[in-house]
Amino acid sequence: MKKTIFLMIALAGMFVFTACQKENQSAKESAMAISNAQDQVLISDLVTDLIDDIELTSESVFGELKTGRTDCRTVTIEPMDRVTWPKTITIDFGTEGCLVREDVVKKGKIIIIQSAPQRAEAWEKVITFENYFVNDNKIEGTHTLTYRIRSGHPVWNNTLTNSTITTPEGVIRTRTATHIRVQTRGTETLRDRLDDVFQITGNARGINRDGKTFSWVITDPLVMHMGCNWIRKGTKEINLEGQSTAVLDFGGGECDNLATITRDGEVKEITLRGLRRR
Repeated sequence: MKKTIFLMIALAGMFVFTACQKENQSAKESAMAISNAQDQVLISDLVTDLIDDIELTSESVFGELKTGRTDCRTVTIEPMDRVTWPKTITIDFGTEGCLVREDVVKKGKIIIIQSAPQRAEAWEKVITFENYFVNDNKIEGTHTLTYRIRSGHPVWNNTLTNSTITTPEGVIRTRTATHIRVQTRGTETLRDRLDDVFQITGNARGINRDGKTFSWVITDPLVMHMGCNWIRKGTKEINLEGQSTAVLDFGGGECDNLATITRDGEVKEITLRGLRRR
């Protein structure tokens, strides 16, 4: 009888221990899924910020074809004539930190080789970096940005190769990625950026800060209003090595820093870490 009771107690203890292990593992996987989703938002945000920076700089310097300082950055163009292409444009934020707008500090250089004039119907820019940081996130690798007009809409196709983001917490390596950005509103008001609206599609694969492989694909186009700091709607499917698929949902169009991540039927709300664009 005593042996039977002891066996029952031991089995009950093993059951509780196993249940706790599963619960702890589930909580750990959920935390990793959320962290990975936030990392993917950070990557997309930094890519969007980069494209905006390059396009705004190009518009401001190519109109008069000038070099020199603009706010706390220095822009140079080589060669300095209107007939020779490609040109090399260097955006230098310095080494001490350049406050480009509220809560966004940049350091280092963006180096761009541009194939044709900014107002041409099509061009290509090959972008590399020299000790370039955005809010202590170091960005490395090569971006190839192409521009076309399709069905009356400006389209930017940005391909990342061997891209690496070193955050203060760890390294995110993106082997390859493609972001296709279509401007759907605001083309008639070139001087007013706040009414611009973009739809973004694309996919990526790489290695996260924990050494796990990941991939994602935009399943419903992301909608970004330049008057808002965050993506307003759209969904991404994110796959992380050893885990089931997670769906990141940016909501129904509200301008807020909230999104949801759904995995195995469990829905959790997360806070986005967007860069200020205004």
